[in-house]
Amino acid sequence: MFMSRQLFLFTLSGLSSLGYSTLNASTAPLSIPPSLYWDGDNGRWSTFHIQVGTPAQTVRLLPGTSASAGSTIWVVIPEGCVDVNPDLENCLNERGYLFQSNQSLTWSTQGIKTGVDGAIFSLNTFEEGNLGLLGNGSYGYDTISLGLPGSGLPTLEKQVIAGIWTDDFYLGSLGLSPVPFNFTNLDDPQPSMLGTLYNKSLIPSPSWSYTAGAYYQTPPVFGSLTLGGFDTTRFKPNNLTFAFGADFSRDLLVNLKSITYDTAGSSPLLASSIDVFIDSLVAEIWLPVDVCEEFAKQFNLTWNAQGQLYLVEEQAHAALVKQNPAFTFTIGQESSQETINIVLPYAAFDLNLTAPIVGNTSRYFPLKQAQNSTQYTFGRTFLQEAYVIADYGRRNFSVSQALFSSTSVAQNIVAIEVPDISNVHTVPNHGKKNKGSEMGKGAIAGVVIAAITVLTAAVFAAILWFKSQKKPREAPAESITPPENPAVDVVLVPPPPELDGYKTSVHEIDGHFSMNQELPAHEGHWGRHELISEVSLHELGGREVAPAATR
Repeated sequence: MFMSRQLFLFTLSGLSSLGYSTLNASTAPLSIPPSLYWDGDNGRWSTFHIQVGTPAQTVRLLPGTSASAGSTIWVVIPEGCVDVNPDLENCLNERGYLFQSNQSLTWSTQGIKTGVDGAIFSLNTFEEGNLGLLGNGSYGYDTISLGLPGSGLPTLEKQVIAGIWTDDFYLGSLGLSPVPFNFTNLDDPQPSMLGTLYNKSLIPSPSWSYTAGAYYQTPPVFGSLTLGGFDTTRFKPNNLTFAFGADFSRDLLVNLKSITYDTAGSSPLLASSIDVFIDSLVAEIWLPVDVCEEFAKQFNLTWNAQGQLYLVEEQAHAALVKQNPAFTFTIGQESSQETINIVLPYAAFDLNLTAPIVGNTSRYFPLKQAQNSTQYTFGRTFLQEAYVIADYGRRNFSVSQALFSSTSVAQNIVAIEVPDISNVHTVPNHGKKNKGSEMGKGAIAGVVIAAITVLTAAVFAAILWFKSQKKPREAPAESITPPENPAVDVVLVPPPPELDGYKTSVHEIDGHFSMNQELPAHEGHWGRHELISEVSLHELGGREVAPAATR
């Protein structure tokens, strides 16, 4: 089965679709309560409730920080149990409950080009696909409500929903990207959940903060998710701020300087720095092979070639519990000597694999061998002890040591306000409320400086050209032959970079700058595709696929 390529298309007028001209300074952030469940087949992960459809169907999801995949909400559909895991006991609950679109009065695929199998397309897992995590989704629109009924959290209409069934993503995802989502028609981007919340003035800024929680704490501490702000009781503040990566799909990119552990005379597990992408859709930590082998040597981990993972035998586990090593991940910016330490105890790595991955529960160490630099990833294992604050208004983020406050300690939620357009270089102190960042009424964001327009367009065009040269990925084999119908490309339109605030000569770009046009069709090897146009934006071909895939 051919998996269609997903590409980011950068437009110079993209900020207007995020609603940056709206004044939200008086709006309070939204703290999303955890579900109080620990879910997953590769560890115990703190999930969050949302309701989907009319009447509402409640599901439990994991926050999705991935820029490429996070513009939609993923929910597991019945095929994830009936077709993929027919023998899995209590499958509905194990996968966070299922969404049945045929039972929702507000489910719609209007405007989405459908084939004989409906609106089924490959998930936009551009980064996750590098790790072999693939899948398809049955796309449509529906109403969602955050939290449980009666929580008082917002209800949003016409959100893009992808029904998933693959075990590669065992639980659904609550996408946190502010980037609009598109089905080929570049004139009709659909706002993401975060974008909709901000456009409707339901949060003060397009931003979020998240830590995964820790089941190993006594008592267990659930995850924390705040939209439009952060909770000061859940992290230790620091002065280090990271700029978003140059490649929008790898926005949360940090430079890992070293990995050490607190045993006298021990050598660093990683001595030379690498760039690592933070992605909550991934469970494990992916590091270079030699680093993984050093972990295995020092802590007697057992490599399982078939599963491509490290198992922990009971004798090795007992030794690790007695030693109780603390692993220090020192991160910073590649061009700076300033660093911070994120410390993970052995308990953070003491996870279990369960069905459907294995027949019997098996203890494993969530470390994966990365074959190249595109696979270096910090997944949820890292986020148990790290608190990330992503500020899309300023295009930066911070990573801090997570704190595990007692349940008797009240939250202290602080708003992240949109940046003042006259001072866009202001970096908020994520330990205190940012003052002086309120946007004045009538201030228009989403503007560019005429002198840098050509340069910006050239950079974006270069990114598009580079990505278009990459070979499309093949999805896992499926039991159903793909239909011959042409698929609709799924395209994300991220915002342009922040502008220099001290410039005074700013102009609004013509909304027709991108020159979207219908392209001629061509019957090629994989069916019908859209051809390259003579303008700077391109559409790539794909195919629809039918559910029934397993990993």
